[in-house]
Amino acid sequence: MAESSSVQVNGMQFGYDIQTPLFFDFTINISSGSRCLLVGSNGSGKTTLLKILAGKHMVGGRDVVRVLNLSAFHDTNLVCGGDLAYLGDSWSRTVGSAGEIPLQGDFSAEHMIFGVEGVDPIRREKLIELLDIDLNWRMHKVSDGQRRRVQICMGLLHPFKVLLLDEVTVDLDVVARMDLLEFFKEECEEVCTFIFFYAHWLQSPWCYFFLLSVLWVDYITL
Repeated sequence: MAESSSVQVNGMQFGYDIQTPLFFDFTINISSGSRCLLVGSNGSGKTTLLKILAGKHMVGGRDVVRVLNLSAFHDTNLVCGGDLAYLGDSWSRTVGSAGEIPLQGDFSAEHMIFGVEGVDPIRREKLIELLDIDLNWRMHKVSDGQRRRVQICMGLLHPFKVLLLDEVTVDLDVVARMDLLEFFKEECEEVCTFIFFYAHWLQSPWCYFFLLSVLWVDYITL
């Protein structure tokens, strides 16, 4: 695999039902610095593909799904080291072997965000400002959109090389969505990262125009 490639899938086969596989001989090769929008109808496997790339499903051998030249499923250092980040639609974060910790307890936003260790303070402040987070928010009292902002902030505190987003902007308003997309564009240009994202709202015509012409996003159809 070339050093410039972030993600490579070779002849992947996967399905929840053996009789009707979602993917058959599926192959993609995407370069570093890319921004990709995943497009497809309901049930076409968009979320499944993102989870496979995030190492949440074992597919074939070690060379079938490669992220940063490592096996997405077998090489746990991808996630533990922070190079590969996955943000889904659940209100939870994974902390080591403790499993899923919900973001709806009686905690302040400050407690949650500043509880993440090894963070660049400048990056943290930038994200707090970008997402318009009030550090005094109590997580069990805020709206879904406010809680989502905290979740996104926590997920982006550490720099990444590959970022997978699955419906993560669903509860954000239009302004917050656009600001976040601009942030992702900067990350790609400055850190040479790769971002693969999917959201229902991005499939409308005006969003296509914005993403393809302004943010220079490629798209993959399933």
